[in-house]
Amino acid sequence: MFDKIYDNCDPTEKEISCQCGEVLIKMSHGRPRRVMECCCVDCYQHLEWASVMGGPKVPIVPTLSYWDNDIDVVRGEEHLRVVLLREDGRSKRTTATCCFSTLMVDHPGYNGVMFMLFEEACRIQDDVPDVPPTKTRPAESRIYFKDFDTSRGKLPEFGGDPSRVHQTCCPKYINGWNSKSSPTLENPSGEKIQSLFERIPQMILGLEEGKRILSRSDCPVGFE
Repeated sequence: MFDKIYDNCDPTEKEISCQCGEVLIKMSHGRPRRVMECCCVDCYQHLEWASVMGGPKVPIVPTLSYWDNDIDVVRGEEHLRVVLLREDGRSKRTTATCCFSTLMVDHPGYNGVMFMLFEEACRIQDDVPDVPPTKTRPAESRIYFKDFDTSRGKLPEFGGDPSRVHQTCCPKYINGWNSKSSPTLENPSGEKIQSLFERIPQMILGLEEGKRILSRSDCPVGFE
């Protein structure tokens, strides 16, 4: 439904790495299924937590990209942990303890056929050298606008169709996109992130929903 705006994406294999390079993962298909911006409190809270632990700077509005669930861990698996914000959290976010970059994210709504990446929280191989990913894989929508608080900073203007800025998630056209998405993976060559998650440790942060994480005193001490 939205794939024409990704015509400039190189569909061949792409590399994902943490910011320091200790973790390297390859994904078999280099064209995202979808890219959007998310203002929700959960995405922001996780990225704030990772940042105060020593991770990348938190963007005012994170960019989320969705990829085929077909990966190969080349190196650094020993640094990976699965992090949940709360006991009942549905999103499982992979964090690299070497530099607290955030890598693959899983959610039941992805049906095991795709995973999500925070574009600003890890390194994703460029489609074209010296061309920013905002040009080759632009966000087609901005969601959960209701959660945005000006304490984060000045809201950047949305670069796409203004009719695709939504107070919550799942407007009608998104349901259409979901129904047209492939329910299966075509010719997988690696493993799914779920099998990786079964091998690596998991940590539950126990954070209050919507709580800002401004220092380590706002979150659990240590990371095992």
